[in-house]
Amino acid sequence: MIKKILSASISLALCAPSLALASDAEWTFSGYLKNETALFTQDGRTIGASETNDRGDVYKSETSLNLFVNGEFSDDLTAHAQFNLIRDFQAEPDDYKGHKNYSQHDYLRELYLDYTWNNVDIRLGKQQVVWGTADGIKLLDIINPTDFREFSQNTMEDSRIPVWMLKADVAINDNTDLQLIAAQVEENKIPGLNADGDQGHPFIMKGVDSITGKRDGFLNIVPALGSTAFAFTGFAAQFTQFQSGKLETVGGNTFTVQNFVDGYSPFCPNGAPPANMGLPPMSCSQFLNMVAQTEGMGGNQNQTNLVENEFDASNPDNTFEYMAQASFTTFDTFAGAQSRYERDYPDGNMPNLGFRLKSALDNGFNFSFNYLYHYDANPVVSIGWEDSQGQKLTPYVTETAGVTGETVRTMRLRKGDGTTFNASDPLGANDGPATLVFTEDLNRVHSIGASFDTALDTSFLGPVVLRGEFLYDKGAMAPVVDRDALAIGDLAGGLRPVETDYFKYVLGIDITVLTNLMVSAQFIQFYNLDYIDEAGKGWGQGENTGRYTADPATLHLSNGLQRGEKVDNYVSLFFSKPFGEGQLGRVNNITLYEEGGGYWNRFDVEYSFTDNLVGSAEWNHYWGEENTTFGQMHNASNVQVGLKYLFE
Repeated sequence: MIKKILSASISLALCAPSLALASDAEWTFSGYLKNETALFTQDGRTIGASETNDRGDVYKSETSLNLFVNGEFSDDLTAHAQFNLIRDFQAEPDDYKGHKNYSQHDYLRELYLDYTWNNVDIRLGKQQVVWGTADGIKLLDIINPTDFREFSQNTMEDSRIPVWMLKADVAINDNTDLQLIAAQVEENKIPGLNADGDQGHPFIMKGVDSITGKRDGFLNIVPALGSTAFAFTGFAAQFTQFQSGKLETVGGNTFTVQNFVDGYSPFCPNGAPPANMGLPPMSCSQFLNMVAQTEGMGGNQNQTNLVENEFDASNPDNTFEYMAQASFTTFDTFAGAQSRYERDYPDGNMPNLGFRLKSALDNGFNFSFNYLYHYDANPVVSIGWEDSQGQKLTPYVTETAGVTGETVRTMRLRKGDGTTFNASDPLGANDGPATLVFTEDLNRVHSIGASFDTALDTSFLGPVVLRGEFLYDKGAMAPVVDRDALAIGDLAGGLRPVETDYFKYVLGIDITVLTNLMVSAQFIQFYNLDYIDEAGKGWGQGENTGRYTADPATLHLSNGLQRGEKVDNYVSLFFSKPFGEGQLGRVNNITLYEEGGGYWNRFDVEYSFTDNLVGSAEWNHYWGEENTTFGQMHNASNVQVGLKYLFE
């Protein structure tokens, strides 16, 4: 609704021929034509990709034409528009090649009116508003969402997504300004976070891949799990002379996946499948894998990370290993299971609202206080079961004495009327398959912030700028993993978002040395004020057990659904220096280190060959521990060259 109102206002102000002001407007036009081409610098497979890339492979060939239109109706009223015609001929997948609304590839980048009335400056329309200025990281800069199609490589100006908003700056006195914001709700654009999974995109994170990835994403694993479970109900039918297609009728509630692998089940007694099945010699873990992968049975054909020949629940890296303590009766519930990804976003009637009070003291100390009541731009994905009619199903657990004397737990689903849900049954009446629904939405958050900067004169370093930004987020969401719930097959209980408060800050120091070499260093900390680290019941195994806050960027089947940290620490170092005759060039380098051993270095250089022709080059290198935010992107390291022609 707010977008429609603002859009109509802009259109009326700019286009209505009846406005007398329009005939007197002075218009100027400028723009640029740019091409950027990027190549991989590493041999290897990026996260979620089906194929390995070679060093030198081109993953980006982006050509854009940007046109800036500025109009002056009077001293108090001006207009601005930016149109962005863009195409990336090498982008993967194909829908990243061209136009996308509210992204870096949006045709209408900006469109707004500026109006000055006494001591109030009003800007109405599609725009960017910058509150934070930290190097390489967005802290207070939360008004506009971000397009992460190139991870963190783009400049903030390019990756920031303009949205429709009303901004009013009120000059209280010579040193103090109050800024009021009412902005459209829009989310960050994160590659892979959609029903398609964006396989082949070079900058998918492990945390996203664990949701929608073609191989490691639960969205795609669940249907494969459902088919495998249904295959075992077929075995149950054979074992009962086709009297029942329920695994519970053959004692499925008395043995687990681990018991099956160890040879304690009627399907694979004493460590091998029964001789009358006509199978070649194999272990029970190989038999489980065969059922899962074979067409006409589970049919997975190694497309998803469901199970492998070797089974090791003490070091899980596939789905069945994480579910080692699930009873086989749980697969009665999973039989034929499907999955669905959907978005359930706010309708837009309630905009993001905030203010910033910015002031300065006579001694040069600048500061601000910020507040934003908004939908967190980071989408939240929750999961839950539904029946074929879309009715909610609630997990519950029953216990039975097992074949080895230990308690066996079965995850079942309860319908709204309190009765037990009966999934697909090859022989009897049933409620049809259950569907695990992945729902993406946004969560309302209070963000309270502050900033400062001040300059000090020192005898050794000359002028030194000290600065800081601080942010408290109340009501954000963080992923929480319950390895005990996962171990017994309770997927919805094992992976869920939980409301969490965060305190984040960055402290920086800027100096200039060797005449014009700017050096900036930052220390960054993120505190999870509601961090969860609870001991488990011992059902889940591996490095990460119990119930804990996971790392949203890197949790993955390959790393034990990685645990997050209560405090995340980062350090950055930035250099910038002009060079050449007339200082027509500039070279920059930023290095970011994250605690845990992840690194990112971006080196870029830009040079103006003429007033109209500008060349650029950029090298982004990621390295270090592969289960860190930056280290996971090692195979996406790249070089990029660009050429830009400016015109008026």
